[in-house]
Amino acid sequence: MVYISFNEIIKEIKNKPEFRGIPDEIVKEFIQKYLNLQKDFPENFSKSEKKSLVKKVRAELHALSGRFQADIKKRKKLLEEGKIEELLKTHSSTKERLSFYPELKRVIEKLKVNSILDLGSGLNPIALANSNITYYAADINQEELDLLNNFFKKFNIKGKAFFYDLRHPEEELPKADLCLFFKVFDIIEKKGHKLAEKIIRKTPSRYLLISFSTRTLSGRPMNHPQRGWIEQLAKRLGFSFEIIKSKNEIFYLIKKY
Repeated sequence: MVYISFNEIIKEIKNKPEFRGIPDEIVKEFIQKYLNLQKDFPENFSKSEKKSLVKKVRAELHALSGRFQADIKKRKKLLEEGKIEELLKTHSSTKERLSFYPELKRVIEKLKVNSILDLGSGLNPIALANSNITYYAADINQEELDLLNNFFKKFNIKGKAFFYDLRHPEEELPKADLCLFFKVFDIIEKKGHKLAEKIIRKTPSRYLLISFSTRTLSGRPMNHPQRGWIEQLAKRLGFSFEIIKSKNEIFYLIKKY
């Protein structure tokens, strides 16, 4: 048995590049969550218990922050060289959405919005932002946020990237004409939809563009990809919506007022 402090466990968990940009407090939160499930978990860890803890927390963080993350040095170099498509391929969601971004741009252009708020953004703004629109991007990975702010500066895009944890939506958000939620609600909420409703109500935007994966974790197409709960929620709140489909996602374009 060996005694391991919180800081030591956090350091080991974040030793993998994909987790280095996640704040220590979020890592600590997941450690505490796991330990609370183990009522008799000892203060002194065996090697196997330590391995299990690290594996469990990394799995939680993996689901929260994205399934594929490239080395930040590689991403910075691609941005400096202006290799935008290659940069987008370093993130799993933007990579699979690459061929559909032109259609998303057309959808956004038709709305004639002047500002966008992108919650759980990942590298999404690199594909969608332009100098005619103020773009606010929020996520939990500080390395990605720094990369986005460098991208905004390089291409003279108004706006900023900032830390925001959607699981705890207490802080006020910038007001924007359109808010994007791409594949975030299935990640931050496993049971029920109270948190999603709270966020949707709270978001200070006229339009919401919300997406969900239409494939299972194994990559197979879902038998019932539509999300009835969000359709019912929109109807109950008096919002209109339309559905847009791609190969891997279903998008709900919601008009709040």
